[in-house]
Amino acid sequence: MLVITWPQLLYVSLIVVLFYIGELVFFFFKQKKINSSFLLKNQSAEILGLKQELELIKIRLAAFAASLPADTPLTNEEPRHLASESPYAHAIRLAQTGADAPEVAAACGISRGEADLIVAIYRSAERN
Repeated sequence: MLVITWPQLLYVSLIVVLFYIGELVFFFFKQKKINSSFLLKNQSAEILGLKQELELIKIRLAAFAASLPADTPLTNEEPRHLASESPYAHAIRLAQTGADAPEVAAACGISRGEADLIVAIYRSAERN
């Protein structure tokens, strides 16, 4: 007959409790790692949205700058306000004069997608 003493029973129960505590710690750190990767994905999406919003604000600002009247007379040299204008304002001016998207992208140093958007907006605004 097998006889289990109180000290043996305490050791076995201590081992079982330590095993469950180890599992709890393991799952806690695993869950923390999952939560941090989830937060990182959410923050990446938010940063991307903010970058897109910033690009739209730049385009709106360039449109506003393009709508301002030119104060300097036209000469053979480039006016000072055109030399310091943003690439988006320059792109809007080119689009309003009838330039196509690849030409706008090359002249202003902006991406083809941005040039397509600017040309689409300001050619349609010119027709209306």
